[in-house]
Amino acid sequence: MNNKELLADKLDFTYKKQEDIGDLRQLMAIVANYWYLFGIGLVTSLITAFIVIQYFPKQWSVGGKLIIEDEKNSPSKLLTNGVSSDLSSLFDIKSNSYNEVRVLESRDLLRRVITDMNINVHIFDKNGLFNTELYDSAPFKVIPSKPGDITRSNDFKLTILNEQTYRLTYKGTDMTGMFSIPLKLADYSITLIKTPHFRAKGDYKLSIKSIKRAENELAAKFIASLSDKQSTVIDLQLNFGNPKRGELILQRFMELYLKNNLSNKVRIADSTIKFIDSRLSVVSAELGQVEKKLENYKVKNKISDINAQSKSLVQGASDYQQKLNESQVQLAVVNDLYKYVSNGKSLQVVPSSLITKDMSFGSAINAYNEMLLRREQYKLTLQETSSIVKNLDQQIESARLMLLTSLKNYRNSLNISEAAILKQNAAISDKIADAPVKERVYLDYSRQQSLKQDLYLFLLQKREETAISQKATISNCRILDNAESDEDPIAPKKSFIFSIATIIGLFLPAAGLSLKQMLNNRISKKDDVEKHTTVTVLGLISKNTHKKQMLVYNEARTVISEEIRALRTNLKYVIDGAKSNVIMFTSSMSGEGKSFISLNLGHSIALSGKKVVLVELDLRKPKLLKYLGLQANFGFTDYVISPDKDAIDNLIQPSTLNKNFYYISSGTIPPNPAEILMNDKLSELIKELRERFDYVIIDTAPVGQVSDALIIEEFADITCYVMRQNYTFKSQLNIVNDLQKYHKVKQLYLVINDIEINTNSITGYGYGYGNYNYEDIEESFNSKVSALMRYIKPTLK
Repeated sequence: MNNKELLADKLDFTYKKQEDIGDLRQLMAIVANYWYLFGIGLVTSLITAFIVIQYFPKQWSVGGKLIIEDEKNSPSKLLTNGVSSDLSSLFDIKSNSYNEVRVLESRDLLRRVITDMNINVHIFDKNGLFNTELYDSAPFKVIPSKPGDITRSNDFKLTILNEQTYRLTYKGTDMTGMFSIPLKLADYSITLIKTPHFRAKGDYKLSIKSIKRAENELAAKFIASLSDKQSTVIDLQLNFGNPKRGELILQRFMELYLKNNLSNKVRIADSTIKFIDSRLSVVSAELGQVEKKLENYKVKNKISDINAQSKSLVQGASDYQQKLNESQVQLAVVNDLYKYVSNGKSLQVVPSSLITKDMSFGSAINAYNEMLLRREQYKLTLQETSSIVKNLDQQIESARLMLLTSLKNYRNSLNISEAAILKQNAAISDKIADAPVKERVYLDYSRQQSLKQDLYLFLLQKREETAISQKATISNCRILDNAESDEDPIAPKKSFIFSIATIIGLFLPAAGLSLKQMLNNRISKKDDVEKHTTVTVLGLISKNTHKKQMLVYNEARTVISEEIRALRTNLKYVIDGAKSNVIMFTSSMSGEGKSFISLNLGHSIALSGKKVVLVELDLRKPKLLKYLGLQANFGFTDYVISPDKDAIDNLIQPSTLNKNFYYISSGTIPPNPAEILMNDKLSELIKELRERFDYVIIDTAPVGQVSDALIIEEFADITCYVMRQNYTFKSQLNIVNDLQKYHKVKQLYLVINDIEINTNSITGYGYGYGNYNYEDIEESFNSKVSALMRYIKPTLK
């Protein structure tokens, strides 16, 4: 077994290469090392979340339900025997629940709710730290003169001056107004009405939004949807900052919708009654004229009971006359409908119930009326220029032209039927040609009277049916659940905000540590060394908490003293104990602690009974005597240039630390250090020191900066390369690799210095011994928090 294998087997457990650890344990170790950062981040984020929750505007969910009912058993159907139904009280058109949802979301309905309840007017209290919107507790209410004409949004600063007056400020312009008296603004006037919460002082912010902006905001907060595809129940939801006001708005919303739905039905019925009334006035006048002529004729010719005289004669003609009357009634109705439909500029509902003989013709009228009603519904949600409305207008015009053609054909068929009846009646009239002329004239007047009377009674009947249907019309929608708000606000969501805050509070420190690690170009962890070099680590030295005390080995009960002993123990596995050994210490740059370690290691070896000499060959920046607090007039440089062959005895100086510990100073700083070290006297000196001492420890200049150490290397048995945690650059490990690869030094080993003692040993260099009677440990763990960390860290190993 060679020395390196023996070293790996015998090194103290503290310095053995640790087995790979899992990601979870590594994460736990990072949290343990930087617990305070995670604690601060978590507490800060939770406090911020709490502040956000307290001052973020709360939102309540207000819900209500409408139901679209089936109208098969509606009162209008029962009263009119199925003639009148649904929207028009005359035609059977099913309501579409999806269309009703669109109507509920229409801007026309939103605008009516906004103007009716002044939702576009907001009052904020500026007397506190934050601007708080006032609802029921506002000291006054604002009434715009023309709510529907507000086209620009404006914010005003309002200051109550006294019981009667206030000052309104807008863009630097002050206006003084009086309560209950309109104040003229640029586009409209406002009136402020005092409420029971009025106070004669205070500053407020008055925000009056345009109707369009208020529509957009209310539309974003309002949702109408069907419960499911099989039901006709519409769920309404409104998110609002005040639950009571939200309930009032949503309730008003449902009431206006029901009122609008019912008014549409009544309007269609009114249109039918208006048409019948216009025809009644015409037929009534014609009937009066016929009856007056008949009355005058009977008075003039002294006719009392002509029917009895010609009963037997005209009995045969009566049947044909009845048919003629019915045909002429239908012909009169068709002529009136033809004129009514011919007016293309006024699209109105055509009463189909007036045509009783031809059912297919009535179906055509119903189809035409259905398209007119559908156009009325589209106008609630679509513009006149919409392609859907234009397409429907084309369909309506086509249906109207087809209806006119049908009316014309039906009129022609009635004319033909009338001609046939007249022909048959003429045959009977020939048989009574011998009857008195008076009787024939009388019969002509009677027929005209009967015709007009039948038409008049027919129109009266239809008007009464329509009037009854109008009075019995109810909305096919009703409120299933009144507006009601939730008990707790839906926003801000406390659990969600606290969850996000917790994630952020943990993420930010973790991201910061990750960024720090990414930007860190110095050795901080064990992995930084293991990933960049294969050189064996001979020892680990903790941070010296006593900055001014360089010789720490005198304190026997310290962590560093124990680590120096461990380094001394590890040396015996890599050196030949049967001869004198020369140990050279070097580093990448100044300040890594090679002089500190060489001094304390030499002192430690001397305490074990071995004779040790510490040679200061850093001729450029010597620090050894400074650390010892000594001064020497004769050093290595002086020895090299001295002609005295016995100068070596003057060069070796005993220390006051231990009788076995000696030192040689660098002497005067020369202008050519490299040439001084290449002098043959260095070889003679090392040879003489080997004979006199068990250990020769050489402190050299940093090999990463100058080549002095490589000159001395030929006299060294082993080289200890000192690196300092959080000080030595990772790139400087290339120097170590170069020394090993090209065998520029013999037996190269690493010594890691200045390791944080409270760093968790899982993720990097550093460890804690617990409190095993080491005095300086108490300084690091004298608080309750440190005591908690002492308890946690052993569990992570």
